[in-house]
Amino acid sequence: MQKVKKLAHILLGVFLILLGIAGLVLPILNGIILLLLGFILLSFESKYVEYHLNKLAHKNTLIGTWYEKLLRFMNKLFGR
Repeated sequence: MQKVKKLAHILLGVFLILLGIAGLVLPILNGIILLLLGFILLSFESKYVEYHLNKLAHKNTLIGTWYEKLLRFMNKLFGR
């Protein structure tokens, strides 16, 4: 069951990152939020991604604010 959960986090994270990249050029998608959601999901499974995401959140206050809000949301949603 843990492997299925890990695979779901990785696949959904990669999908959200790809959607976020598309959202950077398409005006109807919010690319930054989708990218953050994707990286937060990947950070559940990778300490490397989590480290760099925290580092980025501490450097940029706007991204840090969104990161904290989205992290709380994802923790509620996925029960981490």
